Amino acid sequence: MSHYNLKKEVDLNNQNLSGISPRLTTALEKLHTAIDELKTNKDLSNFLSEDNSGMEDKIEKLNNENIDLLHKLEDLKQKNGKLKDANKEVESRISNMITMYRNFLK
Repeated sequence: MSHYNLKKEVDLNNQNLSGISPRLTTALEKLHTAIDELKTNKDLSNFLSEDNSGMEDKIEKLNNENIDLLHKLEDLKQKNGKLKDANKEVESRISNMITMYRNFLK
């Protein structure tokens, strides 16, 4: 039985009960309204859960990229330190050569 047919049948039963027990009819209407709201909330909850799952994957991917970038940054810092040391060595040798050349010319 489809949702529409069930709702139609419930509406007919409510009409039959309204003359007998208006309070029961009102309670049943509230119950059906609450059920419809629960179904709507469940659908929304399912949608949000699926959306959260996608977001979790994206966050994990971004975290992995961040870790990779941190490793690359650390490697670049080490290379930069080695280049600074090499630069100091070259500067020292050039200074020594200039000093030796000046001493030679004297």
